[in-house]
Amino acid sequence: MTDSAPTPHRAHDPLDAPAGGFRSLLVPVDLSPASDRVIGRVALLPLAEGARITLLHVLPEGLTPRAQERAEGDARKALQAEAEALARELPGSVTIHHAVRMGAAAAEIVQHAGAVAADLVVMGRAGGAALRDLFFGSTAERVLRQARLPVLVVRLRPRAPYRRPALALALDDAARDAAITLLRVVPPPRPAVSVLHACDAPYQELVYSSLPEEEIEACREERERKAHEELAHALAAALAEAKVPLDDAPAWKTRVRHGSPRALIEKAVKKADADLLALGTHGRSGVAHAFLGTVAGDVLRAVACDVLVVPPREAASQGT
Repeated sequence: MTDSAPTPHRAHDPLDAPAGGFRSLLVPVDLSPASDRVIGRVALLPLAEGARITLLHVLPEGLTPRAQERAEGDARKALQAEAEALARELPGSVTIHHAVRMGAAAAEIVQHAGAVAADLVVMGRAGGAALRDLFFGSTAERVLRQARLPVLVVRLRPRAPYRRPALALALDDAARDAAITLLRVVPPPRPAVSVLHACDAPYQELVYSSLPEEEIEACREERERKAHEELAHALAAALAEAKVPLDDAPAWKTRVRHGSPRALIEKAVKKADADLLALGTHGRSGVAHAFLGTVAGDVLRAVACDVLVVPPREAASQGT
């Protein structure tokens, strides 16, 4: 358990070798009481043999030299205590490192994530703030834009591995990657997964007095049928790529509904009492615009569970 400059690791796709546990976790902690939830969740995540966990605390800029020295000393002691407590919960092959840095929090997190080849960033609610503040505050938003890694945001007090996961999917490449990452976060024996797709209702904003109601209904049913087929294909592809045998595959409880994604996802998560919601983003500009835009933004503000945000593989491998 050391505090030193991270040794550069070979960059890798955070979604490769998906069947195994995580190999490198970056855990930014603000050392508030809420940090205990983040550390507790890390202890419950599946880890590969010889995995590396890095606890990172970023001091704010603008401290006087004397204040910086004192703050850094306090942070080192606190991180050491957190690392020792976490080590008691993990296999001996897992190594835990910790570091204190000063600067812009998001930039330091992104730099450290690359330096340790993190395949998952696990964060909490900064200072106990609401999830909206975490995701739409500058730090987390910039981390999501720049790191291009799956990010797990911990809200709930961890008591056990995730047992009521939900997966909200669009019909695009992000669906596969979100499902693969969820399979990594939720190891066997896997519980059933609630899968939701929000489908636009045809003609929902228009009125055609001469259009037969049965034609509108037939169009709705055809869209639902195609959506179910595409979702089934994406989920099957995720299982195949993750090399998950059928005995270890979760039961997918797929629901296709017409209406607002925000409202449908929020309602489904609440009804299922989900403890984890996984969502995919949409390409290079997706995190900044499509996913942190109004629809997904409203979902993230509203849900009460942990949230796993997964960029598509192309964005994850490119970085910005």
